Amino acid sequence: MTVPPSPPAPKKKDHRVQIVVAVIGACAAILAALIPVVVSRFGDPEPPTPSPTAVAAVTTATPSGEDPPPSEDPPSGEETPSGDDTSSGDDTPETTPPGPDPALAVPQDYRGSWSGQVDWRPPLQGSYSTTLTISAGSVGAMVGQFSVEGDTCRGALWLESGGGPIVLRLKTTYDGGGCSSLADVKLTLDDDGDLRYELIAAQFPQGFVNQPAPPAVGTLTED
Repeated sequence: MTVPPSPPAPKKKDHRVQIVVAVIGACAAILAALIPVVVSRFGDPEPPTPSPTAVAAVTTATPSGEDPPPSEDPPSGEETPSGDDTSSGDDTPETTPPGPDPALAVPQDYRGSWSGQVDWRPPLQGSYSTTLTISAGSVGAMVGQFSVEGDTCRGALWLESGGGPIVLRLKTTYDGGGCSSLADVKLTLDDDGDLRYELIAAQFPQGFVNQPAPPAVGTLTED
């Protein structure tokens, strides 16, 4: 067995190196403290403190890139709907009620065939018999036929006024002698169901007759 070698003698520490490292560390700490101060002195100046007016303007400004908040007032041209108003679109359009049936211008009680005697009033003299056949129709339309003295005179009835009483215009289409060319007659339904016949005016070859008013009257009964 051999004898182990002796351990080498420990090296002595170099205190000069430790001193240099310590000096470098101290310089680094001093520089780290001085750099912010130097930068702050030679950098951009601090912004001034805003005045109250500027603060107010900033608080009311709209941030960049954001949409402005909705306005409390309704957009121009629009009205805020009221709970009491009814939308015009929901209103039912008004319609004009239909007028009376033109056929009703001659009431039902006036329709049919009527005959009777008509007397001229003084100072006129005489009388004549007549027959009227009346049907439904509107004002201005032909509503029947008439004949006088059997068939001496005959023609068409035209409605001048309806509803009851009614006014008929007699237009002669056949003249057997002494007939009027035109005549207006008013008919009124009485309580007995007969027609009161009143000649308003008549045009004869000899002249126009309208006096006394009415020139001739009579009563017609339904056939």
